Amino acid sequence: VSGGEDCLWYVDRNGSWHPGFDCEFFTFCCGTCHQRYCCRDPLRLLTERQQRHCLAFSPKTIAGIASAVVLFIAIVTTIVCCFMCSCCYLYQRRQHSRTPLQGPEIPLSSYTPAAPPAPFAVDPKAGPTPPQPGFTPMAMYPTPGPAAQYPMYPSGPPVYHPTAPPPYVPAQPSYPGA
Repeated sequence: VSGGEDCLWYVDRNGSWHPGFDCEFFTFCCGTCHQRYCCRDPLRLLTERQQRHCLAFSPKTIAGIASAVVLFIAIVTTIVCCFMCSCCYLYQRRQHSRTPLQGPEIPLSSYTPAAPPAPFAVDPKAGPTPPQPGFTPMAMYPTPGPAAQYPMYPSGPPVYHPTAPPPYVPAQPSYPGA
């Protein structure tokens, strides 16, 4: 083991920060993760790799990483639950964006249909076109005429006539011994 090992910065048991320092030639950084000093005993040597290991796996570092992981899981879980719960704003917004926007209904009672567009432009100087073979011309719309007549039914409930016969009642089968 060569001499001159540096002591890196560290945090003692009280949480106080201590800056790193250099040890003289033929002395080593000795001690523990929470207390460091220079010494000549190679059995107490604390290498720089061991010192970095102390920084990486200190209880505060582990607590910080664990709390960050828990916070991340809580945020992701909250967002996923909010997309699935119907009382949440994100769920309602997602459902609203899926349905097409609907405007006010416009009554079509006064709508008059326009004539269908011609399949191609017709030259007015050419005159009427002769029918194609195998094609029977038909009227585009039915000719206006009298509307179909439906029988008139009396409005309201039926009127009672005391002289009318009673309504039909099917005969009940009779059983012996009844």
